[in-house]
Amino acid sequence: MEYKYHCQYQAEAFANAIIPVPENYPLKNGLPEDFRTHFVKLCEIARNIYNDMAKQPESYGIMLIDIKSKDHHLIRKAQNTIHRFVDTLSRLAACGELQNHQLIVSVPAFKEAIKKSQSMVSGPVPKYELILSRLVDFGFVISDFDGKPFGKTLESFTVEYPDMPEIIDTIKIYCDNWVTIKADRSSVKIWEGEFHHHYFRFDYKITAELDKIPVRQWIADESKYNGYSDKINDFYIAFYEYSLQYKGVTFNGDYNYKSKRIARDLHRGLGISSLSLILKNVNNYITEIEKMPDSIKKQFAKSSCNHCSFQGATEEYCKFRRNWVLDNIPHDACAFYGFQFDDFDLALVPHYWRLLELDYELKKS
Repeated sequence: MEYKYHCQYQAEAFANAIIPVPENYPLKNGLPEDFRTHFVKLCEIARNIYNDMAKQPESYGIMLIDIKSKDHHLIRKAQNTIHRFVDTLSRLAACGELQNHQLIVSVPAFKEAIKKSQSMVSGPVPKYELILSRLVDFGFVISDFDGKPFGKTLESFTVEYPDMPEIIDTIKIYCDNWVTIKADRSSVKIWEGEFHHHYFRFDYKITAELDKIPVRQWIADESKYNGYSDKINDFYIAFYEYSLQYKGVTFNGDYNYKSKRIARDLHRGLGISSLSLILKNVNNYITEIEKMPDSIKKQFAKSSCNHCSFQGATEEYCKFRRNWVLDNIPHDACAFYGFQFDDFDLALVPHYWRLLELDYELKKS
Protein backbone atom coordinates (compact mmCIF):
# COMPACT_ATOMS: atom_id res chain seq x y z
CA MET A 1 0.00 0.00 0.00
CA GLU A 2 1.16 3.54 -0.73
CA TYR A 3 0.74 5.41 2.53
CA LYS A 4 -0.67 8.90 2.67
CA TYR A 5 -0.89 9.09 6.47
CA HIS A 6 1.16 7.66 9.34
CA CYS A 7 -1.89 5.93 10.81
CA GLN A 8 -2.12 3.68 7.76
CA TYR A 9 1.06 1.68 8.32
CA GLN A 10 0.36 1.83 12.06
CA ALA A 11 -3.06 0.20 11.57
CA GLU A 12 -1.45 -2.46 9.38
CA ALA A 13 1.04 -3.11 12.17
CA PHE A 14 -1.86 -3.68 14.57
CA ALA A 15 -3.35 -6.20 12.14
CA ASN A 16 -0.04 -8.03 11.79
CA ALA A 17 0.48 -8.07 15.56
CA ILE A 18 -2.56 -10.30 16.12
CA ILE A 19 -0.86 -13.60 16.78
CA PRO A 20 -2.22 -17.07 15.92
CA VAL A 21 -4.41 -18.59 18.62
CA PRO A 22 -2.94 -21.89 19.86
CA GLU A 23 -5.33 -24.76 19.31
CA ASN A 24 -5.36 -25.98 22.91
CA TYR A 25 -4.10 -23.11 25.03
CA PRO A 26 -5.07 -23.38 28.74
CA LEU A 27 -8.38 -21.55 29.07
CA LYS A 28 -9.31 -19.78 32.27
CA ASN A 29 -11.62 -21.75 34.50
CA GLY A 30 -15.26 -21.37 33.58
CA LEU A 31 -14.79 -20.55 29.90
CA PRO A 32 -16.48 -22.89 27.40
CA GLU A 33 -14.22 -25.22 25.43
CA ASP A 34 -15.47 -23.80 22.13
CA PHE A 35 -14.37 -20.32 23.18
CA ARG A 36 -11.08 -20.81 21.34
CA THR A 37 -12.91 -21.38 18.04
CA HIS A 38 -14.95 -18.23 18.43
CA PHE A 39 -11.92 -16.23 19.54
CA VAL A 40 -10.11 -17.24 16.35
CA LYS A 41 -13.05 -15.75 14.42
CA LEU A 42 -12.97 -12.58 16.53
CA CYS A 43 -9.26 -12.20 15.75
CA GLU A 44 -10.04 -12.58 12.05
CA ILE A 45 -12.68 -9.86 12.24
CA ALA A 46 -10.32 -7.57 14.17
CA ARG A 47 -7.51 -8.16 11.68
CA ASN A 48 -9.83 -7.32 8.77
CA ILE A 49 -11.02 -4.16 10.50
CA TYR A 50 -7.47 -2.96 11.19
CA ASN A 51 -6.52 -3.61 7.55
CA ASP A 52 -9.62 -1.75 6.41
CA MET A 53 -8.69 1.08 8.76
CA ALA A 54 -5.34 1.30 6.97
CA LYS A 55 -7.12 1.71 3.65
CA GLN A 56 -9.70 4.28 4.72
CA PRO A 57 -8.73 5.75 8.12
CA GLU A 58 -10.97 8.79 7.68
CA SER A 59 -14.07 6.58 7.94
CA TYR A 60 -13.00 5.57 11.48
CA GLY A 61 -12.25 9.08 12.70
CA ILE A 62 -8.51 8.32 12.94
CA MET A 63 -6.11 11.24 13.23
CA LEU A 64 -4.66 11.94 9.78
CA ILE A 65 -1.02 13.04 9.98
CA ASP A 66 0.71 13.43 6.62
CA ILE A 67 3.24 10.68 5.98
CA LYS A 68 5.93 13.33 5.43
CA SER A 69 5.52 14.70 8.95
CA LYS A 70 8.42 14.10 11.35
CA ASP A 71 6.53 15.30 14.42
CA HIS A 72 6.86 12.25 16.68
CA HIS A 73 4.34 13.60 19.19
CA LEU A 74 1.63 13.86 16.53
CA ILE A 75 2.61 10.52 15.01
CA ARG A 76 2.16 8.85 18.41
CA LYS A 77 -1.19 10.60 18.92
CA ALA A 78 -2.32 9.30 15.53
CA GLN A 79 -1.40 5.78 16.57
CA ASN A 80 -3.38 6.13 19.78
CA THR A 81 -6.52 6.98 17.83
CA ILE A 82 -6.35 3.52 16.23
CA HIS A 83 -7.51 2.30 19.64
CA ARG A 84 -10.93 3.85 18.94
CA PHE A 85 -12.07 0.50 17.57
CA VAL A 86 -11.25 -1.54 20.69
CA ASP A 87 -12.18 1.35 22.97
CA THR A 88 -15.69 1.27 21.51
CA LEU A 89 -15.95 -2.51 21.87
CA SER A 90 -14.88 -2.25 25.50
CA ARG A 91 -17.55 0.37 26.24
CA LEU A 92 -20.21 -1.75 24.56
CA ALA A 93 -19.19 -4.73 26.68
CA ALA A 94 -18.97 -2.72 29.89
CA CYS A 95 -22.39 -1.12 29.40
CA GLY A 96 -24.15 -4.20 28.03
CA GLU A 97 -25.81 -7.32 29.38
CA LEU A 98 -25.68 -10.62 27.52
CA GLN A 99 -28.99 -12.17 26.50
CA ASN A 100 -29.24 -14.93 23.88
CA HIS A 101 -25.98 -13.92 22.15
CA GLN A 102 -27.00 -10.26 22.12
CA LEU A 103 -25.62 -7.32 24.05
CA ILE A 104 -28.38 -5.20 25.53
CA VAL A 105 -26.61 -1.86 25.93
CA SER A 106 -27.84 0.99 28.10
CA VAL A 107 -27.77 4.17 26.01
CA PRO A 108 -27.22 6.59 28.93
CA ALA A 109 -24.41 4.42 30.33
CA PHE A 110 -22.79 3.98 26.91
CA LYS A 111 -22.94 7.68 26.04
CA GLU A 112 -21.47 8.57 29.41
CA ALA A 113 -18.68 5.97 29.14
CA ILE A 114 -17.76 6.97 25.60
CA LYS A 115 -16.98 10.50 26.81
CA LYS A 116 -14.53 9.45 29.51
CA SER A 117 -11.05 8.09 29.80
CA GLN A 118 -11.02 4.74 31.54
CA SER A 119 -8.20 2.68 32.98
CA MET A 120 -8.59 -0.08 30.41
CA VAL A 121 -8.77 2.14 27.33
CA SER A 122 -6.85 5.03 25.83
CA GLY A 123 -9.42 7.80 26.15
CA PRO A 124 -12.74 9.22 24.99
CA VAL A 125 -14.14 8.22 21.61
CA PRO A 126 -15.60 11.27 19.87
CA LYS A 127 -17.79 10.46 16.86
CA TYR A 128 -18.31 6.92 18.10
CA GLU A 129 -20.97 6.55 15.41
CA LEU A 130 -18.18 6.18 12.83
CA ILE A 131 -16.89 3.07 14.61
CA LEU A 132 -20.40 1.64 14.97
CA SER A 133 -21.00 2.21 11.26
CA ARG A 134 -17.88 0.25 10.37
CA LEU A 135 -18.93 -2.56 12.73
CA VAL A 136 -22.21 -2.75 10.83
CA ASP A 137 -20.29 -2.95 7.55
CA PHE A 138 -18.39 -5.91 8.96
CA GLY A 139 -21.49 -7.90 9.83
CA PHE A 140 -22.64 -6.58 13.19
CA VAL A 141 -26.29 -5.63 13.60
CA ILE A 142 -27.05 -2.69 15.90
CA SER A 143 -30.69 -1.91 16.57
CA ASP A 144 -32.03 1.64 16.38
CA PHE A 145 -28.79 2.83 14.80
CA ASP A 146 -28.94 4.88 11.61
CA GLY A 147 -25.35 6.06 11.42
CA LYS A 148 -25.92 8.96 13.80
CA PRO A 149 -25.42 9.34 17.56
CA PHE A 150 -28.18 7.75 19.61
CA GLY A 151 -31.07 10.05 20.49
CA LYS A 152 -31.80 11.31 23.97
CA THR A 153 -35.02 9.34 24.35
CA LEU A 154 -33.59 5.91 23.47
CA GLU A 155 -33.04 3.76 26.56
CA SER A 156 -31.16 0.81 25.09
CA PHE A 157 -30.00 -0.86 21.89
CA THR A 158 -28.85 -4.37 20.98
CA VAL A 159 -25.67 -5.56 19.30
CA GLU A 160 -25.47 -8.95 17.60
CA TYR A 161 -23.46 -10.81 14.99
CA PRO A 162 -25.83 -13.07 13.01
CA ASP A 163 -23.15 -14.98 11.08
CA MET A 164 -21.72 -16.37 14.33
CA PRO A 165 -23.88 -15.29 17.29
CA GLU A 166 -21.29 -16.47 19.83
CA ILE A 167 -18.96 -13.66 18.74
CA ILE A 168 -20.91 -11.30 20.99
CA ASP A 169 -20.35 -13.59 23.98
CA THR A 170 -16.67 -13.78 23.00
CA ILE A 171 -16.29 -9.99 22.95
CA LYS A 172 -17.96 -9.70 26.34
CA ILE A 173 -15.79 -12.44 27.86
CA TYR A 174 -12.61 -10.97 26.39
CA CYS A 175 -13.32 -7.47 27.67
CA ASP A 176 -14.44 -8.68 31.10
CA ASN A 177 -11.32 -10.80 31.52
CA TRP A 178 -9.17 -7.81 30.64
CA VAL A 179 -10.89 -5.77 33.35
CA THR A 180 -9.98 -8.52 35.83
CA ILE A 181 -6.32 -8.50 34.77
CA LYS A 182 -6.21 -4.71 34.83
CA ALA A 183 -7.48 -4.71 38.40
CA ASP A 184 -4.95 -7.29 39.56
CA ARG A 185 -1.68 -7.56 37.66
CA SER A 186 -0.29 -10.21 40.02
CA SER A 187 -1.11 -12.96 37.52
CA VAL A 188 1.06 -11.30 34.85
CA LYS A 189 4.61 -12.45 35.50
CA ILE A 190 6.12 -11.52 32.13
CA TRP A 191 6.05 -8.09 30.48
CA GLU A 192 3.87 -6.95 33.35
CA GLY A 193 4.31 -3.29 32.49
CA GLU A 194 3.59 -3.77 28.80
CA PHE A 195 0.89 -6.44 28.83
CA HIS A 196 -1.82 -3.79 28.58
CA HIS A 197 -0.78 -3.18 24.97
CA HIS A 198 -1.81 -6.73 24.15
CA TYR A 199 -5.45 -5.89 24.86
CA PHE A 200 -5.62 -3.86 21.66
CA ARG A 201 -3.99 -6.71 19.77
CA PHE A 202 -6.44 -9.45 20.77
CA ASP A 203 -4.01 -11.57 22.75
CA TYR A 204 -5.45 -14.99 23.60
CA LYS A 205 -3.47 -14.96 26.86
CA ILE A 206 -5.96 -12.51 28.33
CA THR A 207 -8.39 -15.46 28.46
CA ALA A 208 -5.78 -18.04 29.51
CA GLU A 209 -4.40 -19.45 32.73
CA LEU A 210 -1.26 -17.35 32.49
CA ASP A 211 0.90 -19.44 34.80
CA LYS A 212 0.36 -22.48 32.56
CA ILE A 213 1.84 -20.82 29.46
CA PRO A 214 5.56 -21.62 29.05
CA VAL A 215 7.97 -18.68 29.03
CA ARG A 216 9.16 -19.79 25.60
CA GLN A 217 5.63 -19.22 24.29
CA TRP A 218 5.58 -15.70 25.77
CA ILE A 219 8.85 -14.95 23.98
CA ALA A 220 7.61 -16.39 20.69
CA ASP A 221 4.39 -14.37 20.95
CA GLU A 222 6.33 -11.19 21.67
CA SER A 223 8.49 -11.83 18.62
CA LYS A 224 5.34 -12.08 16.53
CA TYR A 225 3.96 -8.84 18.00
CA ASN A 226 7.17 -7.06 17.09
CA GLY A 227 7.39 -8.54 13.61
CA TYR A 228 10.68 -10.31 14.25
CA SER A 229 12.10 -12.88 11.85
CA ASP A 230 12.31 -16.54 12.82
CA LYS A 231 16.05 -16.06 13.31
CA ILE A 232 15.55 -13.33 15.93
CA ASN A 233 12.80 -15.32 17.61
CA ASP A 234 15.02 -18.42 17.84
CA PHE A 235 17.83 -16.29 19.20
CA TYR A 236 15.76 -14.84 22.05
CA ILE A 237 14.45 -18.27 23.01
CA ALA A 238 18.01 -19.62 23.06
CA PHE A 239 19.16 -16.57 25.05
CA TYR A 240 16.44 -17.28 27.64
CA GLU A 241 17.27 -20.98 27.84
CA TYR A 242 20.94 -20.16 28.40
CA SER A 243 20.00 -17.83 31.27
CA LEU A 244 18.49 -20.70 33.24
CA GLN A 245 21.90 -21.99 34.29
CA TYR A 246 22.76 -18.87 36.29
CA LYS A 247 21.91 -18.46 39.97
CA GLY A 248 19.87 -15.37 40.77
CA VAL A 249 19.06 -14.43 37.17
CA THR A 250 15.33 -13.97 36.59
CA PHE A 251 13.24 -13.10 33.56
CA ASN A 252 10.08 -10.98 33.55
CA GLY A 253 10.40 -9.63 30.02
CA ASP A 254 13.79 -8.22 30.98
CA TYR A 255 16.69 -10.12 32.55
CA ASN A 256 17.40 -9.19 36.14
CA TYR A 257 20.05 -10.01 38.70
CA LYS A 258 19.64 -8.97 42.33
CA SER A 259 16.65 -6.85 41.29
CA LYS A 260 18.74 -4.94 38.70
CA ARG A 261 18.08 -5.16 34.98
CA ILE A 262 21.10 -6.57 33.17
CA ALA A 263 19.77 -7.34 29.67
CA ARG A 264 16.73 -6.83 27.48
CA ASP A 265 15.36 -7.01 23.98
CA LEU A 266 15.36 -3.44 22.75
CA HIS A 267 12.56 -3.32 20.16
CA ARG A 268 13.17 -0.47 17.72
CA GLY A 269 10.12 -0.84 15.48
CA LEU A 270 9.41 -2.40 12.08
CA GLY A 271 10.76 -5.78 13.10
CA ILE A 272 14.13 -4.37 14.19
CA SER A 273 15.68 -5.42 17.49
CA SER A 274 18.88 -5.05 19.48
CA LEU A 275 20.07 -7.16 22.36
CA SER A 276 20.86 -4.55 24.99
CA LEU A 277 23.34 -5.49 27.72
CA ILE A 278 23.76 -3.21 30.71
CA LEU A 279 27.47 -3.34 31.49
CA LYS A 280 29.35 -1.49 34.20
CA ASN A 281 32.96 -2.64 34.35
CA VAL A 282 34.08 -3.17 30.76
CA ASN A 283 37.71 -2.25 31.42
CA ASN A 284 38.00 -5.05 33.99
CA TYR A 285 37.68 -7.75 31.34
CA ILE A 286 38.78 -5.99 28.17
CA THR A 287 41.36 -8.72 27.50
CA GLU A 288 38.51 -11.24 27.18
CA ILE A 289 36.59 -8.91 24.87
CA GLU A 290 39.66 -8.75 22.61
CA LYS A 291 39.30 -12.51 22.02
CA MET A 292 35.58 -12.45 21.24
CA PRO A 293 34.03 -12.69 17.74
CA ASP A 294 34.39 -9.58 15.62
CA SER A 295 30.65 -8.75 15.65
CA ILE A 296 30.86 -8.39 19.42
CA LYS A 297 34.28 -6.80 19.62
CA LYS A 298 33.34 -4.07 17.14
CA GLN A 299 30.76 -2.70 19.58
CA PHE A 300 33.60 -1.92 21.97
CA ALA A 301 35.77 -0.35 19.28
CA LYS A 302 33.66 2.79 19.11
CA SER A 303 32.36 5.50 21.41
CA SER A 304 28.63 6.17 21.63
CA CYS A 305 28.12 8.47 24.61
CA ASN A 306 26.23 11.59 23.53
CA HIS A 307 27.61 13.62 26.46
CA CYS A 308 24.11 14.81 27.31
CA SER A 309 23.16 16.69 30.46
CA PHE A 310 20.94 13.96 31.91
CA GLN A 311 20.64 14.30 35.69
CA GLY A 312 23.31 16.98 35.78
CA ALA A 313 25.92 15.15 33.69
CA THR A 314 28.86 17.18 32.42
CA GLU A 315 31.63 16.65 29.91
CA GLU A 316 33.89 15.60 32.76
CA TYR A 317 31.53 13.29 34.66
CA CYS A 318 28.33 11.27 34.30
CA LYS A 319 27.40 8.42 36.63
CA PHE A 320 25.98 6.51 33.66
CA ARG A 321 29.05 6.93 31.42
CA ARG A 322 31.24 3.88 30.98
CA ASN A 323 34.88 4.18 29.93
CA TRP A 324 37.35 1.62 28.67
CA VAL A 325 40.45 1.28 26.50
CA LEU A 326 40.64 -1.12 23.56
CA ASP A 327 43.77 -1.42 21.40
CA ASN A 328 45.19 1.61 23.24
CA ILE A 329 42.20 3.76 22.19
CA PRO A 330 39.88 5.16 24.90
CA HIS A 331 36.12 4.82 24.41
CA ASP A 332 32.95 5.69 26.28
CA ALA A 333 29.27 4.76 26.15
CA CYS A 334 26.03 5.16 28.06
CA ALA A 335 25.37 2.26 30.44
CA PHE A 336 21.77 2.06 29.23
CA TYR A 337 22.14 2.55 25.48
CA GLY A 338 25.78 1.95 24.65
CA PHE A 339 25.95 -1.83 24.48
CA GLN A 340 23.52 -2.92 21.78
CA PHE A 341 24.16 -5.96 19.62
CA ASP A 342 22.36 -6.88 16.42
CA ASP A 343 24.10 -10.11 15.45
CA PHE A 344 21.59 -12.86 16.24
CA ASP A 345 23.77 -15.84 15.40
CA LEU A 346 22.89 -18.59 17.92
CA ALA A 347 26.59 -19.35 18.33
CA LEU A 348 27.02 -15.94 19.97
CA VAL A 349 24.60 -16.58 22.83
CA PRO A 350 27.33 -17.99 25.15
CA HIS A 351 29.57 -15.00 24.36
CA TYR A 352 26.86 -12.49 25.26
CA TRP A 353 26.25 -14.29 28.52
CA ARG A 354 30.00 -14.41 29.14
CA LEU A 355 30.02 -10.60 29.09
CA LEU A 356 27.29 -10.55 31.73
CA GLU A 357 29.00 -13.30 33.69
CA LEU A 358 32.20 -11.30 33.86
CA ASP A 359 30.52 -8.00 34.63
CA TYR A 360 28.15 -9.24 37.35
CA GLU A 361 30.25 -12.21 38.56
CA LEU A 362 27.35 -14.55 37.75
CA LYS A 363 27.61 -18.10 39.05
CA LYS A 364 26.25 -21.17 37.32
CA SER A 365 23.98 -23.55 39.19
